[in-house]
Amino acid sequence: MSGGEGDSFRPRYPGYDVLAKWSSPDWDDQTRDVVRRRIEEVPPIRFFTGDEAALLAAVAERIVPQPDRAAGARVPIVPFIDERLHEDRRQGYRYEGIPPQREAWRAGLAGIEATSRALHGRAFVALADAEQDEVLRRVERGDPPGDAWAGLDARRFFTSVLCETVVKTYYAHPLAWNETGYNGPSSPRGHVRKWIGGVDPWEAHERDARWGTG
Repeated sequence: MSGGEGDSFRPRYPGYDVLAKWSSPDWDDQTRDVVRRRIEEVPPIRFFTGDEAALLAAVAERIVPQPDRAAGARVPIVPFIDERLHEDRRQGYRYEGIPPQREAWRAGLAGIEATSRALHGRAFVALADAEQDEVLRRVERGDPPGDAWAGLDARRFFTSVLCETVVKTYYAHPLAWNETGYNGPSSPRGHVRKWIGGVDPWEAHERDARWGTG
């Protein structure tokens, strides 16, 4: 699912470190506290079972792999999704073919596991990367084998629930902001150049993806 090597995986903001703004005028004490808590206070697992959490971690690794991050610098995706489900924080809407979110996540993860065993006879976490990708692509296409997905739209769950939540959770974390050049909450400094394409001097400047120049 994560694709291969190529220009699309080259860093667009090489050398940029949003945490270098820690003592700058960009952030005040309130902003620093929000960022600090996001990094340091990882929620405990309270909704998922141990097996569900391990399965979701393996799935998330195929959607947003973190091969270059050291163990202490990896974005903890599963705990933040778990916290949302434990507190039952909802979006205020629900897609057709998708049950309430808690039910959808349990059924969706069970469906992925059932698809893995139907295709390869083993648990998803025990599969090789290519085999895991095959399982997820079958779910993404909406044609997983068997009837494990009865009552849950597999394709809709994959795209609009699973992938959307995993990606949003990843890029909401300060450790991932460098990849998009996001400079964090601009409080109290704010922004001046608010037009499309406008970049303030204190923001990250994107490198040209084709030629490797800024």
